Amino acid sequence: MDNSNKPNLRLYCGATGSGKGVSLREYLSGLKPSRLLVWDPLGEYGDLVSGATSRLADVAKLAAGKSFRVAFYPGPDVGTYKEKFAMFCRIAFAAGNLVMLVEELADVTSPTYAPMAWKQCTKKGRHAGLQIIAATQRPADIDKHFLGGCTYIRCFTQRFPADAKAMAGAMKLPFDTINALETREEGSVTVLSWIEKDFRTGKTTPGSKRMQGK
Repeated sequence: MDNSNKPNLRLYCGATGSGKGVSLREYLSGLKPSRLLVWDPLGEYGDLVSGATSRLADVAKLAAGKSFRVAFYPGPDVGTYKEKFAMFCRIAFAAGNLVMLVEELADVTSPTYAPMAWKQCTKKGRHAGLQIIAATQRPADIDKHFLGGCTYIRCFTQRFPADAKAMAGAMKLPFDTINALETREEGSVTVLSWIEKDFRTGKTTPGSKRMQGK
């Protein structure tokens, strides 16, 4: 157990099409982790990993290696996710020294529920060298302890007042600042906007990106 590691819990949140996936990919491309586990319920990260599987046994085997970049697809039945996600988290914690990306966090946690294995990762993971990244469309519906413990948040368009309120509270920003974030079309260009906060420095920074359509 390494007590010198600083916590590294990142959250990207926003409505579908708001740009969180683009930002996540840019971050991972820059980070270039040699050890990466992805909880990938929509099968979106196949191009960023060296292997994708729907078998947790495969994840455990690969995570025992020196380097790996693997995405786990839990299948279409959300009703099976609870046990699968708990096992995924146990594998990540046991492997240690890796980047763990969880897509659609609201599928597997709620404000009042999270698997103990997920809590272990988020509360003790830094001692095992875990860097945790989560993404969600509905931040009001995720584990409140993770939300409150994030070291970095990038917030995009929030379409539901409850989500805007949750992010305003988590980021200690005015509701209107969060509610004003938008994703808009300008001809063939999509304009993304966000606001990010680094809780280590206390710095809050707005941002935007213009994306050319195909």
